[in-house]
Amino acid sequence: MKIVIPSHKRHDNVITTKLVKNAIICVAESQVDLYKEHNPDYEIVAHPDSVIGLIPKRNWMKNHFGDMFMIDDDVFMFHKLYMNMGEPSVVKSSAFIENQIYALYETAKLMEVPLFGFTKNPRPEQYNVFKPYRLDQTITGCAYGVMGNSDIKWDEDFKLKEDFYISCLAKYKYRKILVDTRFNFGQKDTFVSSGGLAEIRNHDQERRDMLRMRKNFGECVTLKQDRSFAKSKVKNNITVKFGF
Repeated sequence: MKIVIPSHKRHDNVITTKLVKNAIICVAESQVDLYKEHNPDYEIVAHPDSVIGLIPKRNWMKNHFGDMFMIDDDVFMFHKLYMNMGEPSVVKSSAFIENQIYALYETAKLMEVPLFGFTKNPRPEQYNVFKPYRLDQTITGCAYGVMGNSDIKWDEDFKLKEDFYISCLAKYKYRKILVDTRFNFGQKDTFVSSGGLAEIRNHDQERRDMLRMRKNFGECVTLKQDRSFAKSKVKNNITVKFGF
């Protein structure tokens, strides 16, 4: 399995390299020289410039690399959610982070699960010690893995919400996704960063892709409801609830 960082126009600011050292950065052909200049210690793999957007890039990478774990280029933190009182949650060891990724991959292979990742939940107080692994949750879009021999692929009509789409597709076809709830990747706010999907992300596009999700997968896709203790910061934010 390869750990791959898909990137676009962030040659001088690939934050994820602070977390993982044995990774490949995947960029468009026209950006290779800039990325090599600013990331000399990393292997740079080029895809054709005709592959535009993160979702087509994910399909290209799956065909090119096979089994892979993808981490977005603006991921800056890895949390350990099981801990004693007062113990820091942030993991700084690249070797430890990579070991957890490979261990999850091996577990997913044994269980024949095509899609795997870590929890979306960043709060240690909500960690359930009796459920370190789950099969009924969705992956988080900033960091997850896929098996190259699986028949799931991303719908390139989507511009956003691709993590929900690929989760629903995997659940529809295989009935399970492997989620390690012990750890969480932290990502920069995608509505304020530059480069990457920030170039196309807006509320109208979010709404279009939310409706397309609903058309594809029906009533399991709903708008996330605001609660008094957790107001949604993003319009058209969705949630998925599976009936199995």
